[in-house]
Amino acid sequence: MSTSLKNSQAGYYELLGLVREPFAMAPDPEFFYQTKNHGECLNRLEMSLRLNRGLHVVIGDVGTGKTTLSRLLLDRFVEFGKNYDFFLILNPTWRDGMEFLLFLKRLFIIKNKADVKTDTMNQVEHFLLDSAIHSNKEIVLLIDEGQKMGADQIEVIRTLLNFETNDRKLIQVVIFAQPEFQELVNQHENFKDRIAFGYVIKPLNESSTIAFIDHRLKVAGLPAGERLFTDEAKKMIHEHTKGYPRKIVNLCHYLIMDMLLNGKEIVDSTLVFKKMQSEDPFNV
Repeated sequence: MSTSLKNSQAGYYELLGLVREPFAMAPDPEFFYQTKNHGECLNRLEMSLRLNRGLHVVIGDVGTGKTTLSRLLLDRFVEFGKNYDFFLILNPTWRDGMEFLLFLKRLFIIKNKADVKTDTMNQVEHFLLDSAIHSNKEIVLLIDEGQKMGADQIEVIRTLLNFETNDRKLIQVVIFAQPEFQELVNQHENFKDRIAFGYVIKPLNESSTIAFIDHRLKVAGLPAGERLFTDEAKKMIHEHTKGYPRKIVNLCHYLIMDMLLNGKEIVDSTLVFKKMQSEDPFNV
């Protein structure tokens, strides 16, 4: 295994015999490692959506894999979800309910003008009715970073969830949010009562952290029988990151960089210890 960086224009992963970068920060579903917690959340969430249950809330701390779960959920409906239209919101920061409704109008490509909140809400309702009755479409609003929303937006979502026919809801909403979103939910009982599916994503335990690292390396093309991390190093990574996937990915990336720059063949406990003790402001 060559670890020389001299005169090379290749990505570091190619120097290690890999075909892809194993610890990129992008939420690539192919690198998803299905722990019991993450897998259960994804499977139950998919089932609840297919049953047209309405409101779904997934809570998880920063870096626990919420965004990756949202991408995986979308992937599950690509082939066998032809009747589903997903609308993804990544940064739900609106000043008030009216601004949120106007955003939804643009998202749904509703062109009729409206100057007041009531008329705007009616236009959204007519769009949802037309989608359900004439186009036979299930509209799903998927909101990431839900903790950025306020009471006005919560009230808009609650009203949207009241739109239904005799046998189905006209819109389903999935909210991925950090733990502080629970405080907002607890202040709005009428909204809380509508949550059909709620789930809390937890960090990985030690064995899952080790499996997570191994899985990403395998997907990246690490040849069978070769190692880039010692077992002790992987245990120390879990201890340092507390099992948060984003921190694991970030730390593993830096450790591989350190390994290459120090001319080593494997990330061992010494490298991890040095990284943990580093005064580097980018130390994870």
